[in-house]
Amino acid sequence: MQCFRSVWWLTISLMACAAAAQPHSGDIVLTVTDGRIVTNAYDGVATEPWCLFTGAFGGTNQTNNPGFDSLAGTFPANAEIGFTIRRAVRRWDGVNFSTIPPERIAMSWGPLGPVESPPTDTPVQGFTLAASSNGSFHYHYTFRLTAPASPGAYLLELELWSTHPAVGPSEPFWLVFNKDLDAAEFQQAAAWALDFVSSCGSGCPADFNGDTSVNTLDFVAFLNAFVAGDAAADFNGDTSVNTLDFVAFLNAFVAGC
Repeated sequence: MQCFRSVWWLTISLMACAAAAQPHSGDIVLTVTDGRIVTNAYDGVATEPWCLFTGAFGGTNQTNNPGFDSLAGTFPANAEIGFTIRRAVRRWDGVNFSTIPPERIAMSWGPLGPVESPPTDTPVQGFTLAASSNGSFHYHYTFRLTAPASPGAYLLELELWSTHPAVGPSEPFWLVFNKDLDAAEFQQAAAWALDFVSSCGSGCPADFNGDTSVNTLDFVAFLNAFVAGDAAADFNGDTSVNTLDFVAFLNAFVAGC
């Protein structure tokens, strides 16, 4: 999936502007390609497959942007779409996103949730929301940064999936949230994140523990998850944990980043 664009894209407004029979500019636009959910950016003219999006926490340490949107007919009528928080949130330390902070990001919608990001890299499955009867999907989750809500840039890794058998899960995608950083520093953090996830599939797949480097710690982390039968060890994304996942991880580990 193509994931490179110039950094200016990261600074576009997250304000949605409605257009008849068009997605909302600034939202994460969902399509289904080859039987899988695909996340896209929309600039008011065209959509483009994309995996890194930005948002900003307000004075209440929460935001409803970016939202998720799709055109009519994208999903089977009334299909349920859910999300998984794949890893612990990372905070920008001025160099990279290797720090797991005390803060978490909680996702909710109306009476549903909150579902908090995990303290470790163990995936947390969220709730589902229904596509409309015409197959469109338009929701704005509430993202809330928990205490102590320190100033910084926070990186959240997500995946979307559907309960409908004809719709496979998305590849991982990322949200970078700004909490009271000046624009220049946040742009630096977002640009680093864009470079890190430039493969737009899983960042660096072999970086299993998410510390931005590939070494024996990643191998041990994967092996522990694999032996435990943890869903995080489903490396090839076929919804089961078996020797195929071990081989897939080993190949990625040898290849590095």
